Amino acid sequence: MKGYSKKTKKEIRRLAGLAHERELEIALADLNLKFKQWENEELGPFELDEQIHKFHNKISREIFKKYNSYNMEDHFVAIAIVNGIINKDEVDLEAYQELELLIERIKDSDYFTNG
Repeated sequence: MKGYSKKTKKEIRRLAGLAHERELEIALADLNLKFKQWENEELGPFELDEQIHKFHNKISREIFKKYNSYNMEDHFVAIAIVNGIINKDEVDLEAYQELELLIERIKDSDYFTNG
C-alpha cells in the first residue's frame, strides 16, 4: 500500500476489517441456510457435512486471506466499494479521493464486479 497518506492507510485497514466482517456474515448466512435445509430434511447429513467443510476449508479461508493480504488491501477494499459491500458514505472523504482512481479502474472492469 505505497503512496497513501498515513491517515488513508489506517482507513484502508479499517475498511478491510469491515468488508471482511460483512463478507463473512454473508457466507455464514448461506451456511445457516444449509443447516435449516438439513433441519427440514431437505439436505442429508453428508451433504451438510460437505457444506461445512467447504465453508471452513475454502470460503472462510479465502475471505480471511483476501482481507489480510497487506500488499493488496487497497484493491480488495476498492472491490468491496464497487460491489456495494462498503458504501461510499462509510469511507473517509480523503481516503475515498486517494482510492478513487483504483475504484474507477475496477468499475471499468467487469472481472471484479458481482453484477
